[in-house]
Amino acid sequence: MAEENEVNAGRKRRVIHWNPDAGKQVELQRWTWPRIAAWTAGGAFGLLLAAGLVIRGIKLVWGAEVFSPRAAEAASAATTVEGASSAFISRAKAEQSFELASKALKELRRVPTDHPSQLEQLIVMEKAFSQGEALVKAHEFARAFAILESLNQDLDAFSRNVKAKGEARQGYDAILLRIKDLEVARTLAPGRLEAAFEAAGAGRQLMADGNFTGAKQVFDRGLAELKQAEQVLQAFVRDTLLAGQKALASGEKEAARKAFQQALEKAPGNEVATLGLKRAENIDRVHALLQQGAQLEKERRFADAAESYKKAFALDGFSAAAQEGQSRAARLEKETRFADSKAAAEEALKARDWNKAIAELENALKVYPQKTEVQSQLKSARASAHRDAVQKALARAFEHEKTFQWNEARAAFNETLQLDPDQAEAKEGYKRAGTVIRALLQYERYIEAADQLANKADFQGAIRRFNEAMAVKPSYLQASDRVQQLQALLMAQNTPVDVTFKSDDETWVQITNFRAPKKLQAETMKILPGNYEVVGRRRGYRDVVMLLQVRGGVPAPEVTVICTVKADK
Repeated sequence: MAEENEVNAGRKRRVIHWNPDAGKQVELQRWTWPRIAAWTAGGAFGLLLAAGLVIRGIKLVWGAEVFSPRAAEAASAATTVEGASSAFISRAKAEQSFELASKALKELRRVPTDHPSQLEQLIVMEKAFSQGEALVKAHEFARAFAILESLNQDLDAFSRNVKAKGEARQGYDAILLRIKDLEVARTLAPGRLEAAFEAAGAGRQLMADGNFTGAKQVFDRGLAELKQAEQVLQAFVRDTLLAGQKALASGEKEAARKAFQQALEKAPGNEVATLGLKRAENIDRVHALLQQGAQLEKERRFADAAESYKKAFALDGFSAAAQEGQSRAARLEKETRFADSKAAAEEALKARDWNKAIAELENALKVYPQKTEVQSQLKSARASAHRDAVQKALARAFEHEKTFQWNEARAAFNETLQLDPDQAEAKEGYKRAGTVIRALLQYERYIEAADQLANKADFQGAIRRFNEAMAVKPSYLQASDRVQQLQALLMAQNTPVDVTFKSDDETWVQITNFRAPKKLQAETMKILPGNYEVVGRRRGYRDVVMLLQVRGGVPAPEVTVICTVKADK
């Protein structure tokens, strides 16, 4: 087979047409008016035939009566558009009402119907729903719509009545409780509580009949009556409380107690009345203290007024008048103290009494520490006081210096420097006073030393110390009598005196601190006044020691110095 295909593959094929008349077709016939008319008539007939067959089939399936109820409607619909629309709307309304009734009835079936009348109403509505449902199925939409629309209204009313049941029961309980609570208002609102009680009875009967909506309305009317009674009661309590407050304000103890007691009778436990009754116990004393405080305020005795208000507030901690009065009097007392201190400070500033001005300004700032004007005045007053203190201290130092009171002068210069460390004159004066004070001290020490040396007959030493004292003595200082006497003494003892010494020319004669040892027989020497020690020495003999006193103006003694006593071996 494969070989045959390979052999025939190279041969040419010949195509044979199946239509022997191919190529001989005639031209299509054109549309003419007779042909158009024939086709139109035939098409209409065919449509009528098809419609008849369809209608017959529907009748076979759905029954011959499927078109009979709507024969008149079909004829009317064929003639007018309005008829077709009306039929469509009636069906839609019926079906919509059916859906609404079905949903509402389904919800109500879940609600427990524990009242006979409600159960009876529910059974009636169930029957109406079944009737409407059958009419919808039978395509009796107009009758179905009428029944179902009425049913929906009944269902809505029934639903409201079921919902009102709980509210009606609550209303019944509420009205009974309110009647009990408002029993105190019976005399204040005659007839109100009776009307509410009657409403409670009527509403209870309606509840027994199953008319919960009506019962709720009756209870609402009864509660409105009680509301009126409550408003009357509230107005009475409010008026009595106001009367009590007015009595408290005027200090009428008995009137206040009566008003608050009346308020408590109608409103037991009322906090305002309870508090007012407590305040009334001391209101007469409180009122007297308030009057006293007001009088003290008129007399501008604000501190005493504040004390009176404070006592009143201690007795009545809820007295706004006492609290306000204390605050006001304290404020006025502060303002008065501030004004008085400020005025006194300004007078002192004018008089350049800086210390008083500073004290008064500080008092003013104790009252109102943030007053910038007073702070500025205080700063200026302190600066002026400091400047004056420096000048006064410096002037006082100069005065002491003029009278040669150097210790006082130095103290005043030091005070000046404490106030103003950079004061140049005070610095120089302090140094100057210190220098003089040191010189005076040195002078006194030298005079004292000279006096002591003179007493010891060391006149030359005394003269040297005296000369040193004169060297450091301030020029203004006058010599005292003691110094003058010392000076006269030293001058008298400053002239050498002739003293004659005799010996045996074997004894060495020595004058301690004046002359070296020397042998002599007789010799006169010039010696300055003073006490001298004369020593005689000779080998093999005991030393001879003698005290020689040389004084000016006094004849000098003749001194014999000979060693005559042999020394012990």
